[in-house]
Amino acid sequence: MDTKPAMIRTRLSAMMFIEFFLWASWYVPLGGYANSTLKLTGAQIGWLYATTAIAAMVSPLFVGFVADRLFATERVLGVLHVIGAVSLFLAAGQAEFSGLMTFLVINTLCFMPTLALANSLAFRNIDDREKFSRIAVWGTIGWIISGWTVGFLIGEKTSAFFYLAGAGGLAMAVYSFTALPHTPPKGREAAQGDVLGLGALVLFKDPAFLVFAVCAFLISIPLSFYFTWGNAFLVETDRPRPTALMTLCQFSEIFVMIVMPWFISRIGLKAVLAVGMAAWAVRYLCFATLSFPLIIVGLLVHGFCYCFVFVASFIYADKKAPQGMSASAQSLVAFLIWGIGMFVGTQLAGYTATQYPPQTIVVLERAGNEEQPIVDAPLPDWSTKEEKARLPKALRSAEEDRVAISIAEALPAESVSFNVLSKTGEVVGSLSYSKKDLIQALKKADASGDGVVTSAEWRSAQAHRWPPIWLWPAGLSALACALFWIGGRETKPEKAQGEGAPAS
Repeated sequence: MDTKPAMIRTRLSAMMFIEFFLWASWYVPLGGYANSTLKLTGAQIGWLYATTAIAAMVSPLFVGFVADRLFATERVLGVLHVIGAVSLFLAAGQAEFSGLMTFLVINTLCFMPTLALANSLAFRNIDDREKFSRIAVWGTIGWIISGWTVGFLIGEKTSAFFYLAGAGGLAMAVYSFTALPHTPPKGREAAQGDVLGLGALVLFKDPAFLVFAVCAFLISIPLSFYFTWGNAFLVETDRPRPTALMTLCQFSEIFVMIVMPWFISRIGLKAVLAVGMAAWAVRYLCFATLSFPLIIVGLLVHGFCYCFVFVASFIYADKKAPQGMSASAQSLVAFLIWGIGMFVGTQLAGYTATQYPPQTIVVLERAGNEEQPIVDAPLPDWSTKEEKARLPKALRSAEEDRVAISIAEALPAESVSFNVLSKTGEVVGSLSYSKKDLIQALKKADASGDGVVTSAEWRSAQAHRWPPIWLWPAGLSALACALFWIGGRETKPEKAQGEGAPAS
């Protein structure tokens, strides 16, 4: 029995594991870290996540016109991952938006091409293309293990996850140079192709395909909301181990990938796509309730959201395209979803969050001999020592779980001052809250109206207004579903299935 093909598949499986492990290590917890620790604005966080969309629009040009023609694939993978790893290490030290954005742009411009290159290398080194799914599933497993590592060991409060991702990038670089099978360039002629799918634009003459393309673009916007704000939402609402909790999505994804062929054969591809779009609306309606059991339901429907929409979209495009145009059609769908759609989605996600911000307060910050007013300062944290600003202990009861507004009103001074601590516990400045502003903040946080603010009410005031934020992508998902159900058409059953979509 020839064991060489099996050994190659094992090596390719390890490649997929490392590839998606390192991506998830920074991509999932970034939103929670940027929101809760760096205190970036919604628009800024939207731009951080837009880096992958920008790179997704550029990477096909690199892969199609440079990598495939001139260099061995495993060497290109190695070089790109070295640069990407260095940029992630440097990103870990950035506390301001501009620096973090710069290094994430560099990283994603290097990383996003590796997704297509890894798939290309795998297909060129396996004897049976039908076995690719057994290799690709290790990418999902890598995503899960990464979530557990960050969620249970590292957390989302510090930039340590960037170091984990950077280490993964270096491991992938070494693995590419030493363990991946040699995959020489295809050459100038063989690599020529319609990398952006422009040849498939002719399919827009078919009204049904045009409706499908519009709906694929529209549904990628709710996907952007999930990646941009999912982790931040769980962090702000005090859910346990947010990054690890989100791996429920990948378990759901594996299950749905297994049963998806059965659904396609029973209800048809059009209905599968429509159900997937409806599942996005259900997910966000669950999130909007703020009920933890329903949030779990919202995470568990991820398999239907992702597989029934994005994997099915590539199958749909393959079946709708005439003979010889399948690759162009899939390139076009990828460009619409992962490029333009995700870019627009991240911008809308960032903008939406800025419309429903956490409660703020006016403070005077003193550093040295200078005092600077901050109009829209975040509310101070309740009691966490690591945070820069803490709610003064004098206001809290002995149990430290509630504040009577009457205590604040009885304070003799017109302002409340306390030290600002660094993460090491050193005094680095001071903050002054106007008693009037602090009382107003306490009254706004008093959701029960009983004159007492609990720690839970205070944390709620520190969080974004999540229900309306989630209702926007829920409504857009419902719109896409209705539009596709009315204007979409079933595909011909005899057409061969396409190669699928990237793992989530």
